[in-house]
Amino acid sequence: MISTNAASMIRVHGISGKAAAAWQIGDWGNSWTAITSEIPVESGWLESGEEYRLCFWLNGGENSRGDETCMLEIYGDDWEDRLTFRLNRDHTMPLLEKDHWLLFGVPFRAPQATAALKFRFIAAGAVCTIAGIQDMDMNAAEALTPDKRETNLPQRHNIVFPHGYPSQSNQTLLNKHGEQSRMRTAAFCAGAAAIAGITAAVVIHKLRRRK
Repeated sequence: MISTNAASMIRVHGISGKAAAAWQIGDWGNSWTAITSEIPVESGWLESGEEYRLCFWLNGGENSRGDETCMLEIYGDDWEDRLTFRLNRDHTMPLLEKDHWLLFGVPFRAPQATAALKFRFIAAGAVCTIAGIQDMDMNAAEALTPDKRETNLPQRHNIVFPHGYPSQSNQTLLNKHGEQSRMRTAAFCAGAAAIAGITAAVVIHKLRRRK
């Protein structure tokens, strides 16, 4: 619905070594790009009143000018009542960083009076890549040892390398063309859904209620 969309699907390799689909959106110009998916609020999908996390890996989304847009919107029938999460420049804290990919677990509550929730990723002014959770296993992703934060870099690493991001070790997590990927698997993830056409990629993870 947006004539300036700059989006393409690519393949990335994750902790299991399996290739997975990912969306690469935005460009280095002013093209406003958005990808949207809709999940029903009904039994078997999202349960009204329950708390969830939208879980995904993100790379890039920043430029050296500081004028980029990289965000997630979650909304129901009323777009004006949306949740907005800015995913660039430390506005929304990721769970961890690994090989310059950020793992996010964005919290939300399924509303009572809407038929479905929309999830929209938006990028402009910089390339942003959104990838799913390998094998739908959030426990394995959250158990990773995060990289030491590099504070001397002016911006995040965006995937612009012709042969993928250079591996720093033999445990590359998400590398566009990486071959060496290994990590132990963990427990089952509570729930999942396809976001913006990425089958079995971005995870909807139901939060346990605190007693």
